[in-house]
Amino acid sequence: MDRGFDREDMTPRDGYPDGQPLASGPSVPEGLGSPGGGAKDSYTIGEVVESLKPEFPTLSVSKIRYLERRRLINLNRTRGGYRLFSSQDVELLRYILTLQDKEYLPLKVIKKRIEGGGPVTGGVGKDSAGDLSSVLEDRVYTREELADALEADIRFVEELLTVGVIGRTGTLTQRDLEIGRMAYEMSKYSIQPRHLRGIMAAVEREAAMFKQILNPDLRSGDDQKVYEAMSKARHLASVDSRLKELMMSNFIDSFDPGSDRS
Repeated sequence: MDRGFDREDMTPRDGYPDGQPLASGPSVPEGLGSPGGGAKDSYTIGEVVESLKPEFPTLSVSKIRYLERRRLINLNRTRGGYRLFSSQDVELLRYILTLQDKEYLPLKVIKKRIEGGGPVTGGVGKDSAGDLSSVLEDRVYTREELADALEADIRFVEELLTVGVIGRTGTLTQRDLEIGRMAYEMSKYSIQPRHLRGIMAAVEREAAMFKQILNPDLRSGDDQKVYEAMSKARHLASVDSRLKELMMSNFIDSFDPGSDRS
């Protein structure tokens, strides 16, 4: 049971129970170690957060506590109530954060993978979730499940649905989850779902233009021509996305007050 009072909330200086900064030197896991340069038997939550922040900038003590409450990690405690991480705990946390933040897998899927004995260390990247790809393609969420995966309020999901950003197929899919994650990230900068209407309208206009260009083949009744037209549509979408990125970069550069100086 999660306690209402946590002694780690009372830690002095920088969140370390003993007030000491992160030790330097070679480490196991990467970024952690003893003052003498060797591996330690255990690490404090403050040390772990500081070590992993370069990889996961949004990581916080509260997020680790949340993962523990969801039973994705199981930590030992000191008699004083402080959490202690073993090297294996740190690697497991890195694995969870990578799948969640970089591959957009929901916590329920990550938990099932861990419980299923999937590999935790090494090679976590674009191909690491390949064995889950067929499951994720067919995965359908309820509104509550999507909100849970986003760690957001159900009202946020409702707003995305109202705007039409997600749920356009009539169901909530893995793609909708990824859209939701990006929308949730934008909300941290006060860009709310209602502000996405303009982006959605622009996407709809461009999609209509692509469809008009490809319509002769799409309506030909020839399976090969339809297949080729769909491939062209995806290629156009990819080029369009890159074009927008570059054009936006030009605008962003102009934000700098010093950009007009010679």
